[in-house]
Amino acid sequence: MKKLFTLACALLGMTSAVKAASVDDIAVCKHSYVLVMDEYTNNGTGSRTKGGLFGDGFFLDVTGGSVATNKGKSNPSEMVTPEEGEPYYRYGEAFAKKYADVGEHLNSLRIKNAQDVIAMKVTAKSKLIFLMQGNNTTGKSARIPKIAEDAKLEKVLNDAPGEDHPKVDAGYMYEWTAPDDKTIYIGSYNGDAFIGILIVEANEAPGTPSVKVGAQTYADGLWFKEVTCTPRDMVEEGSTESIPTVVTYTTDGSAPTAASPVYTAPIKCYANMAVKFQAFMDLGDGKPADDLIADGADNEANVNFSFNAPTINVDGANVTIESEYEGAVNYYKLGEGDYTKESNATLTESATVTAYSEIVNGSYATFETKTTTKDVYVLNPIKEKKTITASGEAVVDEEATATSTTGTIYKIDNGAITTDKMDFFVKNLEFAALANADANNAKYQVPAGQEAYIKMNNTNITFQVAEGDSVNVVVTCSKNSCKTLNEANDENVTTDRKCYVNVSGKTYGTDDITAQNEDGTDGNVIKFGLAAGTYTFQKYSGTGNILISSIEITPVEAGTVGISTVAAENNVDAPAYNLAGQKVNEGYKGIVIKNGKKFMVK
Repeated sequence: MKKLFTLACALLGMTSAVKAASVDDIAVCKHSYVLVMDEYTNNGTGSRTKGGLFGDGFFLDVTGGSVATNKGKSNPSEMVTPEEGEPYYRYGEAFAKKYADVGEHLNSLRIKNAQDVIAMKVTAKSKLIFLMQGNNTTGKSARIPKIAEDAKLEKVLNDAPGEDHPKVDAGYMYEWTAPDDKTIYIGSYNGDAFIGILIVEANEAPGTPSVKVGAQTYADGLWFKEVTCTPRDMVEEGSTESIPTVVTYTTDGSAPTAASPVYTAPIKCYANMAVKFQAFMDLGDGKPADDLIADGADNEANVNFSFNAPTINVDGANVTIESEYEGAVNYYKLGEGDYTKESNATLTESATVTAYSEIVNGSYATFETKTTTKDVYVLNPIKEKKTITASGEAVVDEEATATSTTGTIYKIDNGAITTDKMDFFVKNLEFAALANADANNAKYQVPAGQEAYIKMNNTNITFQVAEGDSVNVVVTCSKNSCKTLNEANDENVTTDRKCYVNVSGKTYGTDDITAQNEDGTDGNVIKFGLAAGTYTFQKYSGTGNILISSIEITPVEAGTVGISTVAAENNVDAPAYNLAGQKVNEGYKGIVIKNGKKFMVK
């Protein structure tokens, strides 16, 4: 008999704990800056992290949230001249010319009310320009940024859209100017809006030089970026006379002085660094002097290199790490273990493999690439009936209850499932109790008295069916899955109670959890079949969080017939298959079930 392992919820996370940043960690955006959301969202295919800094540390992802790939693109150079009388909300010729080199980018970062909020610190009179898409809404329903002094977006700084607000489509531009120095939080009015580019036009001191970091380039065996600086003339307040400037710079993080090198040509950088610039009034000889410093006319270029993660290749239990960069040294770790300097591994049990590479850039720097992860399965195929159930104790969630409008809220202490790690690979498992008061919960617990349920939120439970085999799967949910209960309206609820699970991208379930299945079982019991392959229970979106009481997997024995998934109704001549989708018994198309009885179909 195989040894059983209790998998506690607290031990199942596969992502390393990283200290989240806070508002205190945000750098003040005191200079003009262009934030391309693609760089943060990885072209809409990445993920957002609550408490993550991005955009050279000028922006904080306060709540985490979503990204997108299907919300159009923004391109400053696609100039649209407003017709007479049309609200000026698109790009003009001067704007298009100024930002032509920014290019086209996906509107990939979602902001949604106070759910997907980002924060930044701006200086007085700085203008924020959002290039975005607002789900093609208009008027009072227009989805535009909501800018506030707090993360809940209650102390709002900009006006809500009015009746005549123009359509917020993929070419929309929204502007807002900061009244003074402050920390601002950015969400949205009316729901989902998607930002492609956020331009900060800071109210900089006269003579502040403009700086730009060039593209990451590889030449002669080295990676580098070029930083260019454009000095600007300064005009003192109350004067119309332009005074040229000369700019000095440093690359060691210190503030430039008149004794620092004078900028004359692009600066090649071979490591992550901050290149700082300071303007001085040029009285004709091109030489800076301490008494000619232009107050506040400093700027900074943050040079950061970024390299793609290596590829994790899997062949059974054998793992190989490959990098696209010549000479890269690879590292991997299993689960929460330590990193190993190696490109190959043979696993003895399932694990999440995380890998990165090191790139040596001559004597200048050693870079770490982005990391990548992949689940590697080392599992015994299901050969006998396996049942997964949840255990744990429901206790009052004091924090959630304090803000609840529907009564007492419960959470699960000591949540766990009991199973064999060689039969199932489990990660990111969450547990939940029914949402409201005890009196209501009792009638929806399955079986009676069960307090802990598997919450199909980020759940991942993986198992294998061997080649030539098939299994029947029975998933039993709580009797109120996707239904919030309270005593006041419980008996009069008419809302559909849908109940679905997602298995490797395919959904199974019922549109009415209160109905009965063809075999007489309640609608909270989901039945389906699977043929050979590797399958994972995943998050199902669309009906809320499904609460799972148990998952039962039973191999279909040789020579027997599985339960058909074909709807019987009156069409008994329709082809039918076993739960695995395979035809059964020579001479028969399969079986169907009607009113709890099996019928063989010729």
